[in-house]
Amino acid sequence: MVVIHDMQEHRFKIEDLKGLCYLEYSEDGNNQFTVLHTIVPDELSGRGLAAQLAQAFYDWIRSNNYSMKSECTYMDAWLKRKKIEI
Repeated sequence: MVVIHDMQEHRFKIEDLKGLCYLEYSEDGNNQFTVLHTIVPDELSGRGLAAQLAQAFYDWIRSNNYSMKSECTYMDAWLKRKKIEI
């Protein structure tokens, strides 16, 4: 499945016939972004889609030299699993 970055909605998303998965973020100014939450419908859970969203967001942040914060428990766990400190 393909991750789409919807900059207008401040989301990274994966669209599927069974539902919409997305990671939502806010722009805090000065090139700092905060992950607010990651949503995966029950019908799509267990497929690694949240991890794909987290990776896409992190790759975007790094490639643009932005900084990030997280208010999302999933993103916090993903960062910890990857041993990434923010």
